[in-house]
Amino acid sequence: MSRDASSSKAPSFRRACSSRVVAPGDLRPADLLAAFLLLGVTYLVAGAAAGVVHGVIGVGHGRWLALHLAFVGGVSQLVLGASQFFVGAFLATGPPRRWVVRAQLALWNLGTLVLAVGVPAGIAPAAVAGGLLLLGGLALHAAGLRAMQRRSLQRARWAVRWYYACAAFLVPGVGAGILLAGGTAWSSGDLLGAHLALNLVGWFGTAIVGTLHTFFPSLTETRLTFPRLESAAFAGWTLGVGALAAGYGFGFPAVAAGGWIALLVAAGCLAVNVAASMRAGRRPPALPARLLALGQGFLLAGLLAAVGATLLGGAAAPVAGSARAPLAVLLLAGWLGLTVLGSLLHLLSVLRRVRGGRGLPPRPAHDRALVCAAGAGIATLAAAPTVGVSAAVAPAAVTVVAVYGLLGAKVLSVALDALRVTRPSV
Repeated sequence: MSRDASSSKAPSFRRACSSRVVAPGDLRPADLLAAFLLLGVTYLVAGAAAGVVHGVIGVGHGRWLALHLAFVGGVSQLVLGASQFFVGAFLATGPPRRWVVRAQLALWNLGTLVLAVGVPAGIAPAAVAGGLLLLGGLALHAAGLRAMQRRSLQRARWAVRWYYACAAFLVPGVGAGILLAGGTAWSSGDLLGAHLALNLVGWFGTAIVGTLHTFFPSLTETRLTFPRLESAAFAGWTLGVGALAAGYGFGFPAVAAGGWIALLVAAGCLAVNVAASMRAGRRPPALPARLLALGQGFLLAGLLAAVGATLLGGAAAPVAGSARAPLAVLLLAGWLGLTVLGSLLHLLSVLRRVRGGRGLPPRPAHDRALVCAAGAGIATLAAAPTVGVSAAVAPAAVTVVAVYGLLGAKVLSVALDALRVTRPSV
C-alpha cells in the first residue's frame, strides 16, 4: 500500500491488527490477514514440493505446476490479503464484509485448483473456467477495496491507487493465460511475453512497489522521506507495464524498450526512498527490512540489465536472448523472492505477537551474514555466465538454495507458530 504525500509517520501494522474498532460479527483485520497469508504459505510449500519432484523424476508439466502453485496460489494470495489489510490500516476502517472475504477465498482457491488440474490434462474448458473463477475473485477484491473507501472518513488518494492498478493489469494477464492454455495462435507478437509482463511486472510488481512506499518506512520506524517521488514511481511503473505488455504482445519493439526504461525510472524513485529509510532508521534494521532492501536493489539491477540488453540486442533480448537467464535470476530469485520472504517474515511475526506470541528475535550478526550470502550468491549466479566464469555457477547456486532453504524454514516456523496462537475465523 502507498501513503499520501505527508510527513506523518508510517502506520504501525501491529496497532492496525489490534486497535481498530470491530463491530460484533465483523471480520477482524488479523483474521483477514491470517487467512490469506497461511493459505499462501501452504501453496508456496506445495509449489516448492512440486518443483523438487519435477527436478528428481521429471514429471510432465511439473515445472509449470510448481510455478502455478507458487505464484497463483501462493504469492497472489499474499497480495490479495495484504492489500486489503494495508488499505484498512491506512484508511482506519475495518476489512470487507465477511461474506466478501469468504467468496474471494473460495473463488481464488477453486480457480487455482481447477487450473492446476485442467492445464496439465489439456482440458481447455477447465482453463477457461479456472481463469473466470480467478477473475471473479479479483472482482470481489476490487469491490471490497471500494467498500472500505466508502466507509472511511479519510480521503487519502494513495490508499488504493496502486492496488486498483495491479488488479487492472491482472485482468488482461489472465485473459492472455487462457489463450495460451488453449493453444491459441497469436501472430501479432509475443503473447507469452505480454502475459509475463502483465502478471509478473503488472500484478505482482505494482503491488510490491506501491506497498513498499508505506510498508518499508514502517519496518524501519521512519517516514517516507521524499513523498513526491511516489507520483513519479506510479506514473513510470504503470506506463512501463502497459508499454511492455503492448510492445511484446503486438510486436512494437520501440514501445517495449520504452517500457523497460520507464520501469527503471520508477524503480529508481522507489530505491531513493528505501535507501533514505534505511539511513534514517534509529535501530539496526531487522531481517525483513534487510531482505526487502536487498530485493529492491536487485530490482534496480535487473531493470538496468534489461535496458542494457535492449539497447545492445533489441527489445527481444531480455526475454529471448542470452540476457534472459541472468535477468530471471535478478528479478525472480533476487527481487520477487527476497521481497516475498521478507514480507512474510514480518507480517507473520506481527500476527504472532498480536495473539501473545513472540516476535522475531534480533540477531544482527546472523541477519547480516544471511543477507550478505543471499546477495553474493544471487549476484554471482546472475553475472557468472555473462562474464564467462562458469566455475562460479555451481557454488553460487548452492549458496542461493541454502539461503532460500534457511529463509523458507524460518517462514514456515513462524507460520506454524502464528497458526498455533492465531486461529483465523473468516
